[in-house]
Amino acid sequence: MMRKNLAGFLVVLLVLALLLSSYSLWNCRKDEESLLKALYLYGLKDARELSDVGGTFDYLLRENASDNLIVTYAHAYSIRAEHLQDTFGLLQAYTDDERFQLMFSAMSNYHLFLQVVSFSNSTTRKVLIGKNLETLKELDNLMKNVTKYQSPNDLPEELVEEILHTSEELEV
Repeated sequence: MMRKNLAGFLVVLLVLALLLSSYSLWNCRKDEESLLKALYLYGLKDARELSDVGGTFDYLLRENASDNLIVTYAHAYSIRAEHLQDTFGLLQAYTDDERFQLMFSAMSNYHLFLQVVSFSNSTTRKVLIGKNLETLKELDNLMKNVTKYQSPNDLPEELVEEILHTSEELEV
């Protein structure tokens, strides 16, 4: 009789331990999801800034802005692209989601282009911007679309692939 009570007690204890560990796992996953969403939302600030690169460079070229001003914008945008690259790299590392790897690659392309623009001579810089202006404006629209999604899980794969494809069109 005592053995049956002890066995019953152990079964109840194991069930409680299982319930507690399941709750803890669920809570950890919920916290992880919140953390990933916060990381993504933090990166959206950079995406918003990158949604006007083409428009800004178009304006600067039309108004014959000084080379120093163009360099300042190019450098600031390159930092934004690098931050967004890092954001998607972290999201990919934690989730192993291919969309984030593709966005990482797209932002790497964008960052590289903006770095080349930043460090080119004045004549080359204006030529690079001029011949890539339509692609930059296309990226503006795509980045505006990214900012519509408030969760990394909502980012459509088609949009990500289009951003990657467009970033690969940037000529350096």
